[in-house]
Amino acid sequence: MVLRVILREVFNIGEVATFAEIGSVITGVTLILGFMLGGVLADYKESEKLPAVVAVALTSFYTTCSSGLALKEIDARPFRQRISEVGIAINSWCIGRISDEELWKRHSDLALLIVDVEKSGVATHYLSRLMVLNGELTGVLNRIAVIRNTSFVQSGYVLMSFLVLVLQVSLAVVSFPSTIMSWIAPSVLSLAYAYLLLLVKDLDNPFGHGTNDGQGSGADVDISPIASAVQNMIQ
Repeated sequence: MVLRVILREVFNIGEVATFAEIGSVITGVTLILGFMLGGVLADYKESEKLPAVVAVALTSFYTTCSSGLALKEIDARPFRQRISEVGIAINSWCIGRISDEELWKRHSDLALLIVDVEKSGVATHYLSRLMVLNGELTGVLNRIAVIRNTSFVQSGYVLMSFLVLVLQVSLAVVSFPSTIMSWIAPSVLSLAYAYLLLLVKDLDNPFGHGTNDGQGSGADVDISPIASAVQNMIQ
């Protein structure tokens, strides 16, 4: 609506096209928005499951290590402390407090911990389980890093933004039979497409908890399972 007023009052540009004439523009914008939204939603649905997978792997690693050491009547507190520190690092990484490099540096202690557990004489099947869990945890963390650091079809965002801008301008100069609808319809459509544009960009990073000065956004997935798992290990 603001753009429509500016074009009319400042540039003296009135209604120069009909709604039917800009139909192809609307179709093009709808197609590219649908394509981009479908792509980011696929990653988003996967991302919703990843925090729980991390929490389960981390908790299982913690309990398996504790059980194996308990059978040998070995004090597990130093090992638990090391696992808890890795869990704290993972949680801090998820909320953007530490970098990827720092995460992997701290996560590497789990491999060293398995070696120390083996030296303590823990049964082989416990060691095998620990290695499997560490592999699962590493794979999930790598997947989270890829989703967070990679945009979905970068060129698609450029085209999508350009087409939405063209549509906004087109709606500002389109004519309608009714005077009231000539203001209401363009405003509603402009708002809807602008919202979809921002939604696609927001959904593209479901792990943006460290953005906006640590506030994240409403589209970020729930990472409370990780925080809960870490809290349980610390207690």
